[in-house]
This record gives sequence, C-alpha cells and structure tokens, in this order.
Amino acid sequence: MGSRGEDTMINATEYRAMAAEHHRLAGLCRSPESREQHLRLEQELRTLADREERLHEPHLARHAADRQVIG
Repeated sequence: MGSRGEDTMINATEYRAMAAEHHRLAGLCRSPESREQHLRLEQELRTLADREERLHEPHLARHAADRQVIG
C-alpha cells in the first residue's frame, strides 16, 4: 500500500480539468469578485499544469529516444 502522498499526486491533465471547472464556474457567477476569483484560480491551475508538463518533458523525451534505439 502506497503512502498517502503518492495517492494524491496530481498530474497536468488533472490540473487542466480543475482549471476548466473554474472557468465554467466563473461563467455562472453573478458577482464580479467571485468571477475574478474563479478566473484567477483557473490561471494558477493552468500555470501548475504547464510546470508539471515541463517537469516531465525530459523524462518523456528520453523514453521516446530509448524506443527509437530499441525499435
């Protein structure tokens, strides 16, 4: 059984899904302050998704190179 930290790791796809949900919620808000808060959260989550993708890019590129050498 993994540690609790392993079970709660969030990847870029999940960050983007949460960002999309905040974008949707912003469209439903009547209050400008609430709308802005959701849009801010959307932007923060998109930034986290981008960072997560950049963090794993070298890892993915290495695996692709390994497959080309093997294949």
